[in-house]
Amino acid sequence: MAALLLVIVLMATTVPHHVSSFTSNPARPSSSSSSRGANRINRGGTTIPLPQLFQPLYSTKESNTNTIDINNDGTLISTTTNNNNNRVSISKPPIHWTVPNFKVGYQDPITGQWFDEDGPRNGPPQNYWRQSADEREYNDDMSVVDAVLSSFDIESKVQHLEHRCSVRRPSLSRKMLGVWAPIMLGGDCMVYNDRPSDDGGMIEIPFLVEIRRSQGRRFGPKNHYGIFDLKLQSGEDLAVVTTNTNTNTGEGDDDDGSSMMISAKIKADEKNEPMDLGKVMGREEGGADADTAHPRLQFGGITYLSDYAMVQRRPDGAIDFFLRVDRNYLGATKEDKARYHLV
Repeated sequence: MAALLLVIVLMATTVPHHVSSFTSNPARPSSSSSSRGANRINRGGTTIPLPQLFQPLYSTKESNTNTIDINNDGTLISTTTNNNNNRVSISKPPIHWTVPNFKVGYQDPITGQWFDEDGPRNGPPQNYWRQSADEREYNDDMSVVDAVLSSFDIESKVQHLEHRCSVRRPSLSRKMLGVWAPIMLGGDCMVYNDRPSDDGGMIEIPFLVEIRRSQGRRFGPKNHYGIFDLKLQSGEDLAVVTTNTNTNTGEGDDDDGSSMMISAKIKADEKNEPMDLGKVMGREEGGADADTAHPRLQFGGITYLSDYAMVQRRPDGAIDFFLRVDRNYLGATKEDKARYHLV
């Protein structure tokens, strides 16, 4: 018995944890601002909280983070630095329900009772099979985030995503466009590990990466699920821009890392070959080595792409993992439709 307890203790203490504040479960809608009901369900004297759908994708802390403003169309507007530190605080993106405007249902694992935002219901909701598929994809992507944060089982989790990637030409996919948080670059974790383990579901990274059309945003035709960015054409002009507000406006590979901003003009290419874009300002807390303090940014070599995550492989097989920050993947908003005359 003593030997069994020793094994359990060793297993619990073996895995190093950088950050443990992210939650793995996909967010579901609440009706806290809706006339359809409160954000809690009372059943038989038991109060069941409804999970929140939309949480902030990024936020700031006055002591050590940057304010980063994003346009309604997903492009970066401006940045403001607090206390000369270069950190961006982000949370996991909300889940994208493929079928819009339907009530998300879930089941009490103890009683078997089904619920949606209005309360108890008889059985699963319509399109529950699609909801389940959406949740599986979301959970698979977020499991890689958790693996990176814990520095455990990263390669196998990433390979699982790569093996089920259904995007034929990821370097021309509309899902590539947007604002991304580099969680891992060249196999090195870019997340600061000096925050409390329970920090409101947020993690901190040194910069963001935006991939956008050089000639402005373009939309495809409306379909049953909404209006989304138009698929890229090979040879189309793109811009890859990093946002790190604790730098000057210069670019390049300065030895001291003081001017490591990247604004690269590239061409969309179905060959998906990796391109080195130069050094950027990375993590600089105590003990950071050259790979984390001044990592190199690559574009191309995409092996997995979804609404929430993008994986690139370096020529040596090292992993780049990016987490979605903007909400363009949810489709055109009312503001987008008015601005781009989509209605």
